Amino acid sequence: MSELDLELKALGRRLLWSMGFSTRVDVQMRSYVPVRSRGGRTSAGFESYTDLDVLGIAFSPGFQTQRVVIDCKTTKSGSTERMFWLRGLADFFEADMAYMLRSKAVTDSARQLASRLKLGALLPVDVDEMEKLHRVPFDFRTGPLAQLFDPALVAQQLEKSRQVDTRLQPLMEYLEFDYWVYDPYRNVTQMVAHLADVRSILNPNNPRHLAILFDCIWLYLATCAKAIEYVRVTHISDVDQNLQAYLFGGQVGLREKQHLAVRMRDLVGSDPSLGSVLPDWYPGLLELVGRLIRNPSMFAAAMRYSEWMNFSLTIGAPLSIRDAFGKFSQPTAAKLVADVAGFLVAAAGLKPSFRQAARAFVIDDFLVDSQEQLPGQLSLGDSED
Repeated sequence: MSELDLELKALGRRLLWSMGFSTRVDVQMRSYVPVRSRGGRTSAGFESYTDLDVLGIAFSPGFQTQRVVIDCKTTKSGSTERMFWLRGLADFFEADMAYMLRSKAVTDSARQLASRLKLGALLPVDVDEMEKLHRVPFDFRTGPLAQLFDPALVAQQLEKSRQVDTRLQPLMEYLEFDYWVYDPYRNVTQMVAHLADVRSILNPNNPRHLAILFDCIWLYLATCAKAIEYVRVTHISDVDQNLQAYLFGGQVGLREKQHLAVRMRDLVGSDPSLGSVLPDWYPGLLELVGRLIRNPSMFAAAMRYSEWMNFSLTIGAPLSIRDAFGKFSQPTAAKLVADVAGFLVAAAGLKPSFRQAARAFVIDDFLVDSQEQLPGQLSLGDSED
């Protein structure tokens, strides 16, 4: 990755923040494929699709996920062909908009094609002008948050995020690759399962491990938003039933699983638990979704808080939400981050002190100044350990 590429990625991240998005840099996509050796034996393998330079995620009041993708390159050669590639990438991510950001002039043919393909073609000077069109309530170009848009620190985050204990590799591969190619509903359970697989390895006293938890929170907020979107458009008055359906890809999938569970119970015994298709942590998920669904306007801030904590912990310079966002920090959004942390810790069986470590960065500062309890202060499993 060249220094100029990093500058463009940092610039693209800053543009998306000015537009109200939370961001992720360097999204990698791959898929599992069987690989047959010459001897006729089959072994597991992976095939890389492509990578995305900058992804932005925001949410409408109705929990519809809004996505923007940015492709960053330092040359103008091949920009016309790249437009077609970017259109396909945008469709894969169901992006509402996609931009091609170049450090040098974009060809005339590419600009003409951009309108036809519903893409944007930008130079750094265009980014500066676009940022002026968006009035943000606080200045993130200065102070701690400016680190998010420093190319050297972005490079440091990307490098350090991949330097983990080899025993955590399956989790990291899921977060970096597989999350993006799974059907969205599968990530509700996959995130918990991957965390549970490494619960004996994750250490709440290790800043890198705490950073990983905040990365999981960022992704799980996006996952819950998709689940809530499904519930809202299907039957908002019955969240429980429709959340169950979402876990299995819809009502048909739920009925199939229930029928299979009943048949298994009939075959192997009368244990009532064999007739349940829901994970034992489902009540906690239902409680969490109930809290999230009542705070649609807080989702974007909660995503940004998770993004910041993952970033600052990874580069070794952690600051709490209150310290980083100052008077513009929102306690309710911070509480939602703590709620997701509490759910993941309890559902995956992580060490309980992970919950306290996360709370210390996101909501404890707010509680110091006020004796009033934040809305829903104690989340799932938040008994005093």
